[in-house]
Amino acid sequence: MNIVCTVEARMNSSRLPGKVMKKIENKTILEILLNRISRAKKINNIVIATSYNSKDERIINLCKEKKINFFRGSEKNVLKRLVDAGKFFSADVIVQLTADNPLIDPDMIDYMIKFFTNNKNIDYLTNNGLGHSHSRKVPMGLDIQIFYYNDLKNNYMKSKGKLDLMEHPSLFFYREGKNFFKLHNIDLPKKFYINQNYRLTLDTKKDFLVIKKIYLYFLKKKNINFSTRDLSNFLRNNKSVMKINENIIQKKVKLLA
Repeated sequence: MNIVCTVEARMNSSRLPGKVMKKIENKTILEILLNRISRAKKINNIVIATSYNSKDERIINLCKEKKINFFRGSEKNVLKRLVDAGKFFSADVIVQLTADNPLIDPDMIDYMIKFFTNNKNIDYLTNNGLGHSHSRKVPMGLDIQIFYYNDLKNNYMKSKGKLDLMEHPSLFFYREGKNFFKLHNIDLPKKFYINQNYRLTLDTKKDFLVIKKIYLYFLKKKNINFSTRDLSNFLRNNKSVMKINENIIQKKVKLLA
């Protein structure tokens, strides 16, 4: 199977514009993420799925410079953007990531891909609690979602006219799709354990400060390929870091129909 990792990225974020191109030392957030994803052994292709908005030219220029595949599509209809990107790159399976999660663990990606491909009775695999915070297996920011391209394409055909589904590509799986897709929220091995209450995604200036402190620590230690266990140990011993953004309220999406 052709396993394609799609990374949704855009410059026009409402709360922190240009966040994916913000730099820590000499690396942008997007580069940090790409360097980590590139170590996943079971991904055949990485594709940056961005938009036709002129502001996203910076993302395109970075992709060209780093020789990373990219696809441009609708800015608002992210579902269609992913469907078109998957078609263009002949995806059989999609590993869906977003560019505002630069601390993703490539070993976790590989573990979940292997679990997904070995369990033919699963149509959709995630570690994020299927949209329910109390069922999350990882903190906000380490989310991984895996599904078949044909299922995504069929979801698009059924989702036309539903704006919330177009903006959130996995929402159909969680809602209408739960009636006919076999969804699975994975139980991860202990080596991937990390406090689910941490906030490791990038949406605000405080989030950026948290990610910057984490990355600079491991950069100083010459360990930019740090694992989830390394990250967990650091945060457990540096509790002040997670206090920086502990009061940030995550935007909510109505998941249940």
